[in-house]
Amino acid sequence: MPEATVASPGPLAALRRIWADTPHANPLVDQTLARTYVLDTRDTPFSAAFTAVIFWITFLVLTGDKGTLVWAALVHGMQLHMYFHLHREQPQDYRVEQAFEIRRRLETRMLFPGIVWALAPWLFFPGDSQPLMLLMYVFAGGMTSASAAALAQWWRAAVLFTVPCYLSLSARLLLEGGTLGTLLGCLALWQMLATLHYTRKQNRLLVRSIESGFENARLADALSRQLDHVAQLAAQRARIFAAANHDLRQPMHALSMFVASLSPSQPPQPQTLRFMQDSVDALRTSVDALLDIAQADGAGTKVRLHAVALAPLLQALHGRFAGDAAAKGLRLRFAPTQAVLHADARLLSRLLANLVDNAIKYTPRGTVLVAARRRCVEGKEAWRIEVRDSGLGIADSLREQVFEPFFQADNPGRDRSRGLGLGLSLVASMARMLHSRIELRSAPGRGSTFSLTLPAARAAKAAAAAADGRQPANETNAPPKRVLVLDDEEPVRLAMHALLRGWGHEVTLAAHPHEAWQLPGDFDVLLGDLRLGGGLSGLAAAQALHAVGKVRQVVILTGETDTAHRTEVELAGFPLLYKPADAQALRALLAGGAAAAT
Repeated sequence: MPEATVASPGPLAALRRIWADTPHANPLVDQTLARTYVLDTRDTPFSAAFTAVIFWITFLVLTGDKGTLVWAALVHGMQLHMYFHLHREQPQDYRVEQAFEIRRRLETRMLFPGIVWALAPWLFFPGDSQPLMLLMYVFAGGMTSASAAALAQWWRAAVLFTVPCYLSLSARLLLEGGTLGTLLGCLALWQMLATLHYTRKQNRLLVRSIESGFENARLADALSRQLDHVAQLAAQRARIFAAANHDLRQPMHALSMFVASLSPSQPPQPQTLRFMQDSVDALRTSVDALLDIAQADGAGTKVRLHAVALAPLLQALHGRFAGDAAAKGLRLRFAPTQAVLHADARLLSRLLANLVDNAIKYTPRGTVLVAARRRCVEGKEAWRIEVRDSGLGIADSLREQVFEPFFQADNPGRDRSRGLGLGLSLVASMARMLHSRIELRSAPGRGSTFSLTLPAARAAKAAAAAADGRQPANETNAPPKRVLVLDDEEPVRLAMHALLRGWGHEVTLAAHPHEAWQLPGDFDVLLGDLRLGGGLSGLAAAQALHAVGKVRQVVILTGETDTAHRTEVELAGFPLLYKPADAQALRALLAGGAAAAT
């Protein structure tokens, strides 16, 4: 197929592009030009009148031609009319959508002064005196050029005034004939073109300065909004950490009291151990929640969208929350579904877990129901997941606040048994990461319904997702294994040794990678810290030990929450646990369970 050619614009199109006056792409520029035209030219009739008086009096005295008086009456009458016209205009009332037409109307009126000034060479031309001819050329040409420069930002006005003046002067000089007349007539034509050329350049420069002013104002406004947003985020973070300060210190205080109560001569009571475990669980919950909200807001968090079967996720949630619901006497129902969604399984599971946990907390009696319904959104198949409860409900005035971090409408005393108030904030953030949003329907005393709409996965991927969801869960009772603990902190090593020995594993401790290399034999599992003392990389050591077969399985633990570290470990293909680690998650990994990071 022959290649299409673009025809070059003709000479008329080129001239129109250079000389024509068209609406500006930003109508605010036209509005500014229209307003400044009125404000800047209101007083010009006075200066123009002064120039005209000098002009006609000079030629009246030198020539005695009565035509100067006729021209004087015309020019001063025109200037008086312009003065009253401009003072009747109300530029503050010019609307943006009408700005170009108003500007065109205002500038078009400059044709009348141009015509009046153009009449001067015809009403009192000193053809019998070459010095006076030259004086008229200098006076008229200079005045016209100066006026064109003053009108440069209003291109149409400059053209309508300049062209009649120069053409009239040139025609009269050429008609007069003679060497001087012909020379000055041609010179007037050349001066007209030169004046228009440089006036156009000045016009574009002035208009660009107005454009730059609006662009700078836009950027300043955007920067101001961004600074306001940053200030809001800073204030929000301050509120988060102020609330977190209480929620972290309370279990830490309780734990320190329990530890202080222990005595080597007296074994701890089961109730004391249970309370200590509750304090540790509360600490881990608070830290995990803070980590979740930091990762949900982080730009570096990876979202992997793929086909996700919803039924296995709901089954897992039922197993996780059935005990909590039964303890409160609630009926927890998960409607059967064949839904396969285009989502991130990890994010969706955490999102739904937060919604279910929130529903159980705020439902004193009745039912919590999780269901998925098929929907059509913009012509495409989608699924709407709903978490309904028969609980307290939410007042209309609190609909937006419930998604703010640490907000709890009925928990002003910060009772930790009621949670931290981060659940719905996390839900909103995770919904945005899934390119969706949380919708809320609620009535005080009648319960709430939180819903999320996600696109359906393609049919070709549905079977694979469902098959993945039917993978049997791994048992958490692991056979005894040889475990190597690599950590530079001695208390951590000793605590891991006590825990793992209690589970029946053979445990070896190392504080430095060199110690691990010198240990005899190989190991089933390496539990390694991400960052070791002296700036050493625990991940690099784990990769080396794994590569030579010194360890067969690697689990990385870290207290650092930077998403770059998570990405680094994921690229290495190792599971990651954040400290303080959940003992059950660690036990599942040792048993060969799923290597999902917590």
